[in-house]
Amino acid sequence: MATKPKGKAKPMKAAPGGKAVAAKADDAGARGDRSKRLLDLVMILLRARTPVTYREIREQFPAYQTLNVEAGLRAFERDKADLLDLGVPIRYVTPDEDDSLEDGGYVIDLKRFKMPEVRLTPDEISALVLAASVARAMPGGAYPKIVDLALKKLAFDLPELPDTPTEFPRPLSATVGNTVLVHFPEGHLAARPELAEIYATLESASKLRKRVTMIYRTATTAMQSQRDLDPYAMVYREGAWLVIGWCHLRNGVRSFRVDRIREATMAPKPKSPDFERPEGFDVKAYAQRSPWTFTGSEAPEEVQLALSADAGEVANEDFGSTAVKRVDHDRTLITFDCANVEFAVVRVLAAKGAITVARGDRLRGRILDELDAIDAHYRGVELGLAPGEGLSDA
Repeated sequence: MATKPKGKAKPMKAAPGGKAVAAKADDAGARGDRSKRLLDLVMILLRARTPVTYREIREQFPAYQTLNVEAGLRAFERDKADLLDLGVPIRYVTPDEDDSLEDGGYVIDLKRFKMPEVRLTPDEISALVLAASVARAMPGGAYPKIVDLALKKLAFDLPELPDTPTEFPRPLSATVGNTVLVHFPEGHLAARPELAEIYATLESASKLRKRVTMIYRTATTAMQSQRDLDPYAMVYREGAWLVIGWCHLRNGVRSFRVDRIREATMAPKPKSPDFERPEGFDVKAYAQRSPWTFTGSEAPEEVQLALSADAGEVANEDFGSTAVKRVDHDRTLITFDCANVEFAVVRVLAAKGAITVARGDRLRGRILDELDAIDAHYRGVELGLAPGEGLSDA
């Protein structure tokens, strides 16, 4: 037989602070839900193309869907007041302001909502260019994308790309999205630390309009020569920095890859300009010329290339304003004045027979010389000859 407990049972005591902890947890949850609601409300108004009515807003948020309609409206007004305090410019648009509206609605004034515009001085941008060039050259592969993204964010609303890092007088257009802003080709800074100094010299000379004396190594012959250059500007194109200006050796405008410059010395008296860039000279247009149109030390030769279907896309490239293109059965014939013979040789050989030289004795002869040199090289390898050793007539 069960016995009754003596006396009254004592109620179980709650853990010290238990109610306070639970209350804090509830408050934290409520704050989290409300913060999310405020953020969602902002996103709805930002995405909307027309003013959003309270009825549409109420359908999106359970907190406003109360039995008492006024209570839900008051909750919305509290949220709206908090957003206004945080600097979100919400305003109500009436049908009188916009004839296309049947009911009034809420919008965010985008002109007042944007962050203040970032204004960098030319020297600040020049410093960023140099810093980014170093960051891109660091091993590991993590920095190039980060650097590009950071600079694009800084320049996303700035007009066309500047001719030099110090020429940012106005805001870069959205076209920068397709352009790599800065970097030296990977590995060059590590292998040649003097490149940073050469770059700085050229950048300063283009800004101060000072002549530069440099030692330049050509790509085709690897020969070094001394050049006096009036640097008009520096531009970035297809993985390399170029300095463009008047070459006193060639007596004409030329472009030079910075990573092929061995030395660069700026003329003295920086406060006294040595030259003026020709009025109306378009540096970007010059830098973006097609290699087919480049001029060299040799006189142009009229050339006709025959393109098969496998090389059909080459027909869309720029061969100059005087080039003539016509379709001949299953091939395309392009006739143009070729002055950049070395480039033409490379493109014809790379096409592996899809491009043939229908006219142009000098170009054809250079291609044959190149093929002979390749043949001699590999025959020498097969015979075990050291580089530079020739083959006998036998």
